[in-house]
Amino acid sequence: MLAGYIEEIWQYPVKSMAGVRIERALITEAGIPGDRCWAVIDAEAGQIRSAKRWPELLQLAAGLVEQPCSDSSGYGAQVPEALVRLPDGSSFKTRDAEAPARLSNFLGKPARLAALAPPSERSHYQLAEAHKEADIRADLGLLPGESIPDFSASPAQLRQQLATNATPPGTYFDAFPLHLISTTSLAYLADRGGVDAVVQRFRANFLIQPVDAGAQMIENGWVGRRLQIGSAIVSVNSRTTRCSMPARAQPSHRLAADPDLTRALVEHCERCLGINLLVEQAGRCAAGDEILLLD
Repeated sequence: MLAGYIEEIWQYPVKSMAGVRIERALITEAGIPGDRCWAVIDAEAGQIRSAKRWPELLQLAAGLVEQPCSDSSGYGAQVPEALVRLPDGSSFKTRDAEAPARLSNFLGKPARLAALAPPSERSHYQLAEAHKEADIRADLGLLPGESIPDFSASPAQLRQQLATNATPPGTYFDAFPLHLISTTSLAYLADRGGVDAVVQRFRANFLIQPVDAGAQMIENGWVGRRLQIGSAIVSVNSRTTRCSMPARAQPSHRLAADPDLTRALVEHCERCLGINLLVEQAGRCAAGDEILLLD
């Protein structure tokens, strides 16, 4: 059954930095090659950092110098180089000798960039200590007395990995390799919450236009089902629980901070917007391609 069309495809080469729109993409088990293939490392703690703790990263933007030539971003030296753009318009490449100093000077703290490491390098992904409830509450922007969301729909292995790792080993995703959101869900949140709900705030890989232009939160009904995106087949694992990041300013996209956004998500969307995808069959897609609901 025809569910909609791909409106936009987004790729984010450096974790927590603004990304770029691309016209076509390969979809693999690991997501879109070149997506989240670099991350910022706290040079003092040796830990992967994101904009949840280092919100200054949202002021930076990154795009690949060249798209990957194969069906994988690879690891280490195989990872394609990215170009990081600073708010003043200057830029540097991720492998430039001056990259650590340029990044550290901007952030005001020692930092460096790291290409994706293989999952066997467990120490690269491990947290100094396991996530505590206070950390989770801070990342999500929970109010006193507000319950922590239920993450039980996520695979048990993934939950175990994220208890002690910054990201699932072998990836720089927060949790899932692909994220999809619909134009109608963004419009619903903007209308109900009176907030600036645009796709750039939510860092989806796919923005889709549903066939039913009046549907509200239509993708929520696809959880547990399968979709065909271009020639790829994905399974919809769960709704995407939102943290406090979308409410923050993103100067590279000319987005001001929207302090009402997080509460609007809680009040009108149960803190969830968009869906998490797992890849069952690799394939290719392009803007304008059909999205089919298979079952």
